[in-house]
Amino acid sequence: MKGIVNNWHNISVYIAGAIFVIVALFVTDSLQKVLLLSAAVLFLHFFEEFGWPGGFPYLGMKVMMRSDETDSTKWNCNNLSSMFGNWIAGTLLYILPAFFLNIKFLTLAAILLSVAELIMHLITFNVKERTLYNPGAITAIFGLTPIACYYFLNIYNASLYVWYDYVFAFLWFAVIFWFCYRSPVYWNLGKKEGYPLTDQSAYGFYKPEK
Repeated sequence: MKGIVNNWHNISVYIAGAIFVIVALFVTDSLQKVLLLSAAVLFLHFFEEFGWPGGFPYLGMKVMMRSDETDSTKWNCNNLSSMFGNWIAGTLLYILPAFFLNIKFLTLAAILLSVAELIMHLITFNVKERTLYNPGAITAIFGLTPIACYYFLNIYNASLYVWYDYVFAFLWFAVIFWFCYRSPVYWNLGKKEGYPLTDQSAYGFYKPEK
């Protein structure tokens, strides 16, 4: 089990590949394709952030958690909490809506994730760190964003939604984000031993000097 957890970001690549194959062979509905393709790209996104080049945990600690701690063994973040948070979020925000297309706010919440990823990786992280690239930027900008644009240009119809669809979408997104990345469950998993981040996962190309 620990072997699976500690390689969750590598396994994510195979999950992405499986989803691509399923979409190519079995999915005909355009909205369902958008959601499942977004899920596939998100799993590749996990690999970019934690596998290669990796380094997102250190970036997240600096920018999102505003921590100056550079020792990854002292973070409340490990492979177990990372797998839990990312896989659950991807499943609830992208895969679940693909099977409940009639629940409109679920689709809006999924697209909200794509927009949030674009803002974080294109603007927030680069501005804060004064860089042109950050771990996860390629899949966010060149993967999730084009799919979201296709949705808005070819599928989205404002007349099909009412105001509370947008409210529910935001609330659903916020609850999932909290549960996956800020809840006691997430923090407690991050404290468990046996699931350490490798230097590649934790720092990527930017390991700070001690």
